[in-house]
Amino acid sequence: MADYIKPVIFRLGNQQFGVDINLVQSIEREINIVRVPNAMKYISGIVNLRGEVIPAFSLRKKFGTDDNVGVIGEDSTVIVNIPGVVKLALEVDEVLEIGDIDAQSIVQMPALAKTADTEYLDRVANVNGQLVILLDVEKLLTQSEAENVKKFTEDMNDNDGGAANV
Repeated sequence: MADYIKPVIFRLGNQQFGVDINLVQSIEREINIVRVPNAMKYISGIVNLRGEVIPAFSLRKKFGTDDNVGVIGEDSTVIVNIPGVVKLALEVDEVLEIGDIDAQSIVQMPALAKTADTEYLDRVANVNGQLVILLDVEKLLTQSEAENVKKFTEDMNDNDGGAANV
């Protein structure tokens, strides 16, 4: 019996990416992002997910592509992840599928594509003739960024009323 991995595969622009389904708490559609002035570079704002304030993480900013702002529309989706101890709402264009990828169709990210700034680009899979970049979401943030996001999130959720006011 072949080994398989099960990622949530999504589209961002013309590229497909995947994240380990075990790190996905939920997939949300049409969720309002409240912009936070002077937030960290990749944090586009915050979302209220059933009473919990979660930072919205812009993959477009992280990857250096154009950024969409405002409410994520019906064609777009937010994946809420738990990388380590920090929950993030990842802004994506569209969730395509929850895949079953044969481990034999997965290769390590080519060395030319990996730098200290792109450690989160983990592996590449061939899925139905399409290349899907598998992300290591636990490496999206540096340790210092993760600590800042965690403190920010704790502060937002501890304030009087927490997410009820967002």
